[in-house]
Amino acid sequence: MPIVKLILILLFSIHTLAFNEGPISEEVMAKAERKYSGLIVSRYLAYNKMLKEAEHISERNKLQMVNSFFNAVPFQSDIKNWKQDDYWATPLEFLARNKGDSEDYVIAKYFALKTLKLDTKKLYFTYVNSEKFKRPHMVLSYFESPGADPFVLDNINEEILSAQDREDLTPIYNFNADTVKTLKNQQSTHKKWEKLIKRVKRNKL
Repeated sequence: MPIVKLILILLFSIHTLAFNEGPISEEVMAKAERKYSGLIVSRYLAYNKMLKEAEHISERNKLQMVNSFFNAVPFQSDIKNWKQDDYWATPLEFLARNKGDSEDYVIAKYFALKTLKLDTKKLYFTYVNSEKFKRPHMVLSYFESPGADPFVLDNINEEILSAQDREDLTPIYNFNADTVKTLKNQQSTHKKWEKLIKRVKRNKL
């Protein structure tokens, strides 16, 4: 095979490696540095380091490590961050801007845990009402087994507690990648999910 053709194949393979398929590539880091500059590369390297450290630990410890890592990112509303009412950022965007709202934390945690080979059928995006903030809020629910009381990964509470111990949260509805298309009366959620997946696959920054 000609060397030029081999190089092109390798470059194409790197380019198409999506965020949820492994650590953040050097190519993506270089692109992010050109766009954002600052400390963006150090945040991406920290993410890759976290993945490496979490690779061989227990599932519950993976949850805690991923939850703590992303909870260190400061909160900011979509209006201030994106000049939009409700924007679902890709994990790369979330880390690049180093700020986001509850959906952004959940999305980033979901894809990190997927990268760490957790069964995504155990992971649900859960809309809740927050008694503390008097507004809708999103958390990531982890079901250790079907029908079990889920554990809640939440950016407003560092401790991962069972849903029954989170009396400050009232569930509205759950969805995951397998059920989002069947949600009744939630077409806006379906559309946001479809757009998000497309942007994740092309490493949107």
